[in-house]
Amino acid sequence: MSLKSSPANAKTQLVDLGQFTLAFFSFFGAEIRPQSRKKQAPLSIELTPELSEHFGKPLLNLCFQQAELAPGQDLVAYGSRIFDRMLAYLDQRGALTVQKLPSRFTSSQELLHAVRPVNASIAGLRMQDQIQYLFVFNWRITYRADDKREEIYAVVMDESGARVAQTGEIGVGSNGGVNAVDIEALLADAEPVEVERNEEGQPLPPKLLPLTQLTRLAESARKYAIYHADVRCVDHEAEILPRLHKSLNRLTIYYQQQIEEVYDAHDPAGEKRQVLEIDLQRKIAEEVENHRLRVQVQLISYAALQVPVVVADITLSDGKHEAMIQVRRNRYNGALRRPICYACGQEAGGDQATAVIALDRNGHVICDDCIEQCATCQDILCTRCGVAACPVCGKQNCDTCSRACWACGERACVEHSSVCSVCGDEVCHACQAECACCGVRQCRSHLRVDHVSTSQALAELICAQCAVRCPGCQQFSAHTALCSASGQRFCLNCLVTCATCDKQVGSGFYQTLHDKTYCLDCLTECPTCATLTPAVLHCADCAAACCLTCGESCAVCQKPFCAQHAVHRKNCEHVLCAEHAVQCHVCQGEACPVCNEPCGICEFYYCAEHTATCRRCGCAYCQECVRLSGLCDTCAVIWREGTPVDLTTEPCATHAEVAALAPHYRWVRADNQHYTIYAGQSMLMNSAVVVIDRRKATDQVILARKMTAVDTIRGNLWR
Repeated sequence: MSLKSSPANAKTQLVDLGQFTLAFFSFFGAEIRPQSRKKQAPLSIELTPELSEHFGKPLLNLCFQQAELAPGQDLVAYGSRIFDRMLAYLDQRGALTVQKLPSRFTSSQELLHAVRPVNASIAGLRMQDQIQYLFVFNWRITYRADDKREEIYAVVMDESGARVAQTGEIGVGSNGGVNAVDIEALLADAEPVEVERNEEGQPLPPKLLPLTQLTRLAESARKYAIYHADVRCVDHEAEILPRLHKSLNRLTIYYQQQIEEVYDAHDPAGEKRQVLEIDLQRKIAEEVENHRLRVQVQLISYAALQVPVVVADITLSDGKHEAMIQVRRNRYNGALRRPICYACGQEAGGDQATAVIALDRNGHVICDDCIEQCATCQDILCTRCGVAACPVCGKQNCDTCSRACWACGERACVEHSSVCSVCGDEVCHACQAECACCGVRQCRSHLRVDHVSTSQALAELICAQCAVRCPGCQQFSAHTALCSASGQRFCLNCLVTCATCDKQVGSGFYQTLHDKTYCLDCLTECPTCATLTPAVLHCADCAAACCLTCGESCAVCQKPFCAQHAVHRKNCEHVLCAEHAVQCHVCQGEACPVCNEPCGICEFYYCAEHTATCRRCGCAYCQECVRLSGLCDTCAVIWREGTPVDLTTEPCATHAEVAALAPHYRWVRADNQHYTIYAGQSMLMNSAVVVIDRRKATDQVILARKMTAVDTIRGNLWR
């Protein structure tokens, strides 16, 4: 209970203080008479002789608000004389109380059905009633700054030293089944403990835990009280800082005005200003010290509550192992406490009415969630002793039915684990592989990747005995063959086939000339340039010896020629002989018969600079065969010298575009060396043209289009 709150909660303060006052005097037997029917009305209290001696008078007239204070009345407020006397009386009387909780659940059937073993039987059962203690430690927490605040904070502990959460708090306790307690309900239900007497009839003190254990419980409870005080200090300091800022601001403004009012003529040395500044610093230090929050935690009382508990000691047996478990039931609230699972450390069953438990192969008591079963021997184990999945097949096996892999540390089935033939370690098959050549299984670390297989879809692993280091690339491989020239064994990547004799030779025993590979036996030395060559050629003009390096071949006739009789074209870099070295008939410049065909009309060669395109048929000709009108000589005279034809009967009529034009025009035909040209004209003076390339194996339509009106008029003008 907080003994002071913020001004916003003044009404709540009065209600709590009034209830506390009524409860105090009612508990100690005083007679209370309210002076009116209003809430928080003044009270007339007739005290007992013991209270009269403590308060100094037999009758008290109390009020709870300063405005209602009348002569002869005492004010009850936080920090008042009457309130302090009440707390002092409690300090003397409320140090310890021992009470017991009633037994509300007397049946033991729920206790017997609390657990259900699945693989064991109950070999022994013994039930007994016990008393457990709950300890309520009441702490007075005092917060002192520029004001004083007090708070009563209760901490509930069980015999083991675990804190029990109170109603409305987040916490888990361990006190015979009580997970969250309501202190007011516990104290309301508690009953006096029967006083034991000695042989002489004198009362004996109640039996409690040893003093050392009580001291240890109190120290643990003090830590929780200090933590609670630390949390509350954050709120208190947030309320103190604005007040401190206001006080410091007031002091600073006051002394600043005093310093400014000191004239320079009255204080030439500045001594008065210095005294005021020193006084200001002293006042600031005093205000800071007055607003410093100090906390005091004091144990004022504690209560020991006896909780009736029935305990069942059960002996489980599976024929091989026996285990003792204990089930407790709190007879006050009926809560059950079952055994703790060996694997997960949690209470078996949780909130279930009946908890499923099992006895594993090693005699551990485990809950239903921690049961695992070996796939080989079918034994039950807990998750701590556990089973492990085989890295090969995934079966869950225990440590007896599996083997530990030295390489990966996993446990594999016996059939999926074997001894490596190289190192002798027992390794699972997931960490082993078979040699692709000899098939011997061994650790992957002893195998090598076949250099030849890496260029294929799947890389192969080979052992050290099957791997051969290639003398050419210095890589390991099992795919090797003999070199016909040296007799050494090379990998297949380093072996080539001679283009002349078809022999396989390795690196260093062949040469590649003009994109072909030749062995050294098939190469001879050229008498002209001393270069190795597969064959010595002779110039077709002068019969001089040459090779593919120092000689050239004509791009047209493919005959060999020496450097003197070979003609190089600068534009296209083709090599020609003197017979096939042609010239442009327009400018007499260089022309290449490989790059350029002769003109389809005059059949003379021409260069790229003297090329012209016909405006009607779109074909390229030499400049001399295309007139100023833009028409070639064939198109220019097609209407005068052309042969009338029915285009629908021509072979090109199967072409879709030609078939669409053929029925609508009157056609004439003209031919040159390269093209067949059809010109068409309709009754509306519209025209069309179809061009067939005759150089192809089958005639190919390269143009089929309608002519524009302008082209038609121009064509008629140039007929």
